[in-house]
Amino acid sequence: MFTDAERSQIRLIGDLIYTNPFGERRQEIEHRLLGRKHIQRFRVWHSLDGDFSTNLNLPELEKLCGRLVERGLSFLKGEGLPVQDDVLTEWDLLVIYWLFSRYSASMSGNIYLPSGSEEASAKLYGNFLDDYNNLVQNIRRGRPSAYQPEKIFAMFHQVHRAFNYIFDYIGGGTEAAARLRCAIWESIFSHDMNRYYRQLHSKMNGITTLITGESGTGKELAAQAIAYSQYIPFDGGKQRFARSYRDCFRAVQLSALPPTLIESELFGHVRGAFTNAIHDRKGCFENCLEGMAVFLDEIGDISLEVQVKLLRLLQTRQFCRIGDSEPREFSGKVIAATNADLSEKCADGQFRQDFLFRICSDVIRTSPLRTLLDGREEELRQMVLILSRRLLDAQEAVSFAQESSDWIIAHLGVDYTWPGNVRELEQCLRNLLLRGSYSPLVKEEADNDDIGTRMMKSGCTLDELTHRYVNALYQREGSVAGVARQSGMDRRTIRKLLDREK
Repeated sequence: MFTDAERSQIRLIGDLIYTNPFGERRQEIEHRLLGRKHIQRFRVWHSLDGDFSTNLNLPELEKLCGRLVERGLSFLKGEGLPVQDDVLTEWDLLVIYWLFSRYSASMSGNIYLPSGSEEASAKLYGNFLDDYNNLVQNIRRGRPSAYQPEKIFAMFHQVHRAFNYIFDYIGGGTEAAARLRCAIWESIFSHDMNRYYRQLHSKMNGITTLITGESGTGKELAAQAIAYSQYIPFDGGKQRFARSYRDCFRAVQLSALPPTLIESELFGHVRGAFTNAIHDRKGCFENCLEGMAVFLDEIGDISLEVQVKLLRLLQTRQFCRIGDSEPREFSGKVIAATNADLSEKCADGQFRQDFLFRICSDVIRTSPLRTLLDGREEELRQMVLILSRRLLDAQEAVSFAQESSDWIIAHLGVDYTWPGNVRELEQCLRNLLLRGSYSPLVKEEADNDDIGTRMMKSGCTLDELTHRYVNALYQREGSVAGVARQSGMDRRTIRKLLDREK
């Protein structure tokens, strides 16, 4: 049916299906498949080195896959005994990649439709099923395929959602940006997509994701990318998905709620549970169904009492409304975020260690904008273009991004550290859109003289300099532990210096 060389190619094509598209291994497999025809424009696929990138190897991969499918189909449709199981396993993987490529453009184009991508993509299922039956069902095989059409179709839609949202939300061509994209992909599919297809797709809701990082680094965007990319079953008979992916993200801004209302917002309450509780009310957890996610922002700020209740919910997947003893099931996923050092809070008695261990099974660390840009002009221009497209339509965004990038480079400099991170850059662009200028609220310290000269000019004592140094580090790192790592000082000494500021 296939030569040894062709079977080797088919196994590599199968590897492409289960490989993180944002990782380096993707490029390695493509290079082994295409040899001299391989084009490596970027270090990793879809890192945005100053321009929107496309994988230039896709057309050649599709041609190769198409030739192998055509060759195998002519053999499998003929007369003869059923084909060996190992050959069928390879054939099925080849077909899965071919089907994915065939419907990729249509599914990607449907993701952001205002009416919802599910309805538009569902209309593709009839043709998809015909192709699937022709290539998988109606051939000489001694056993059924491990890949069922409804499940494969649902995962195709999921993969396209995940890829597009990660690609759109996490820009940048630096290594830090590439690592973040890879981490988010694994939070959705794990590092082993084969196991994910077999079992994990129905169990990922039981794994809590914790997103950490400085304020303004896009933790909520990472959470949205994960929530919008949950597995949503597809019903082939009714030709519809179980729900719209846009309903899968429920955000709760914990720091914006009074402590007395947090429990009601999360768990709900029954009539008469407290003053003004005149009706029964469902909380976020009760409204969060399977395949949906609750995003708990600023998780480090909640009280110890609420932590206990959340710990029980994550352990038992059950909760009770306030004022009620009837247990209710929680079938969704929890995504939490914080810019605080939770281990430090545990040491200070402000955060339960058992709760921390419960929420840290999957940790994503976002990078500050200064790290994502890495002082590179092309990265700054690309980030400005991405954010401009959220403010303006296509062509207008391109011209505005050019003007804004030129202004930032001329007035702030390419090495500006963006202490407010992506959030500050967004506000800078809004200022430029309205006023044509931007004045940072947080000023950078001038660096015209060397550090020794500036210390002498300050007229400060050694004690005052140490105090200022520790407080400046704390503003940058956001935690005592971070200051200790950077300065090498004892934590107790650092706390004393910080207490003086208060």
